[in-house]
Amino acid sequence: MDIGLENRNENQSDTTTIQLHRGEPDETMIPFDLISKASQEILTDEKGKHERTYWAYAPDEGNMELRHHIVNLLRQTSAISTLSYENIFITNGISAILDQICTMFLRAGDTILVECPTYLYALQIFRDHHLHIISYTVDDDGLIIDSKFINEVLERAKPKMIYLVPTFQNPAGFTMSHHRREQLVQLSLKYHFLILADEAYHFLDYEKKDENDNEQNDEKLIEHPKSFASYHAAGTVIALHSFSKILTPALRLGFVCASHEHVIAMGHYGLIHSGGGANPFISGIVDRILAEGSLKQFIDEKLCIEYGKRMRVLYNELMRTFGEKYISCRRPSGGYFLWVKFNDTTVDCDQLLSIARKYGVTFKSGRLFAHDEEAKAQLANCLRLCFAIVDCEQLREGCARLKQAFEEYKNITL
Repeated sequence: MDIGLENRNENQSDTTTIQLHRGEPDETMIPFDLISKASQEILTDEKGKHERTYWAYAPDEGNMELRHHIVNLLRQTSAISTLSYENIFITNGISAILDQICTMFLRAGDTILVECPTYLYALQIFRDHHLHIISYTVDDDGLIIDSKFINEVLERAKPKMIYLVPTFQNPAGFTMSHHRREQLVQLSLKYHFLILADEAYHFLDYEKKDENDNEQNDEKLIEHPKSFASYHAAGTVIALHSFSKILTPALRLGFVCASHEHVIAMGHYGLIHSGGGANPFISGIVDRILAEGSLKQFIDEKLCIEYGKRMRVLYNELMRTFGEKYISCRRPSGGYFLWVKFNDTTVDCDQLLSIARKYGVTFKSGRLFAHDEEAKAQLANCLRLCFAIVDCEQLREGCARLKQAFEEYKNITL
């Protein structure tokens, strides 16, 4: 069994292990009050019952009101003025639309380019479609776009699609620069490939300026590049968003921003045309939360504040516990993850994980985020930690347990 799939199914009822491998929110970060209120409103909506808004097959492109409210959200948060509801397609989450897009636009043997490292479960979807996966190097500004990339990747390998996690990347935490986004879109027009931008973490920006916080006035704050949704008119860009990281994964709801032609094509996909648009009942619940402005407020006042605190605690604790002598770690400005690289390239994080489990802490090993043996070897001394899944106290304890595991690992292997 693939180690990534095996880890995904670990016992989540284990309350003694600090499970820093799980990329999801803990129960304190799920807005049960907002979801409950919206659900009750749907259940008691007599007009909705009569018109069967939430109780029948949804339009192929998804709930119309939700599509309009998503446009408003993106205008408020991302300053995208060119979007209309015709550019929005409601999905059953990013994983489902990834699979659909592969079926619609690719055939077995087609080449798809990914970052190295990249989101591990996307790799599994691409393998299921028997695609030829290649990867290219990244740095702090994202996918490196140089003459070698153009000559060896675009002109020789000729990928039909490039899959990216451009903002607060999973697993490495970097954000692709505005300049490289512009470059890639222009290259997609010239070389005729599709850009698939997984923007699951786009709204989770922990360094946005708070105008009421005078203590931050002198701090250097990062201005994050605009969403790939801004390039929808190019016709080569599909931006994928999800409510999993900002509400709860259990909703299985997300949306695509793309050209109107692509949205229509997705709606005409056989599975969608047969079963109707994405879950109309859940769509109605999320639409109520969006319509009242509650989601943006929840993101700004709860998620970004608490996750930002957890991220800083984990980063500071890692650097205090291990120090630059042993590790390098990029401090992200958003998202869910810290990417840790051991300076000693002989460290094997798969072996370290086996020991860490004995000490009651888990993580994702770097090899999982690569597509072939050569790439896996390059990431063998890396690991990913999620700071969204536990509170600050458990993050500190998790670091202590990880250091204990590492000391035992050193004694055995180094």
